[in-house]
Amino acid sequence: VSPVRDVSGAVIYFFASQLDFTNIKSKEAELARARHIAEEEVALRTADLTEALRAKTALVHEVDHRVKNNLLTIASIVKLQARMTDNEVVERTLMSVLNRVEALSTVQRKLLNDEDVGHFDVADFANTLMLDKIGALKRTDISLTTDLHEVVVPATKASPLALIINELIGDAIGRGLKEGGGELHLEVKRLNGHFLIRVVDTVVPVEVDSEQAAFSKKMLEASLKQLRATIVRTVDGRRTDVRVTLSVKD
Repeated sequence: VSPVRDVSGAVIYFFASQLDFTNIKSKEAELARARHIAEEEVALRTADLTEALRAKTALVHEVDHRVKNNLLTIASIVKLQARMTDNEVVERTLMSVLNRVEALSTVQRKLLNDEDVGHFDVADFANTLMLDKIGALKRTDISLTTDLHEVVVPATKASPLALIINELIGDAIGRGLKEGGGELHLEVKRLNGHFLIRVVDTVVPVEVDSEQAAFSKKMLEASLKQLRATIVRTVDGRRTDVRVTLSVKD
């Protein structure tokens, strides 16, 4: 309401205006209801997705658990067969199989205990495997050094990586660590979109089983090919330096 005055300032009448907000308020109410409905639908959808993710994670853990148990069963069977045979060649072959099955079993144990089942920590696995294998030798004359940095890759690469690391460490053990001790250095780190697995050993060389060495080489080559990895081996007297490089694509 606004007063209208004459030239002397006296109010002669009032001017009033009115605006109808009914439609605007109605639209605001409709928008509020729509927003509330949308928020409820989003909350329900989020709850459904959360439950689906929980169920999927539980299923993956259950599958990993069963795979781990199956590998342990296979390892037990192979170990029993190796103990029962009187043939040294057969025993060595079975122990070679057992060695690789145990490496894969370690992978499954790591994946099962990790909350992020879709990824695999290479350095953590490599360190665990090295300590397990060197510890099994029960020698006090092996010097271990490491340079380990977190390198996480998709879990699909876990098995071939485990076999590669197993062959590299196993090769050092077979060429001298098992018989006469020595030095072993393990390195895992990133290198500009790639990562490096390096195993360096210094040992007094011993004669190795040619058939086992040939099979180990084939196994290593197959795993390297699967991951499109490259390998460089340098031998300088008693020192052997092996470097495996491959890309990291998450």
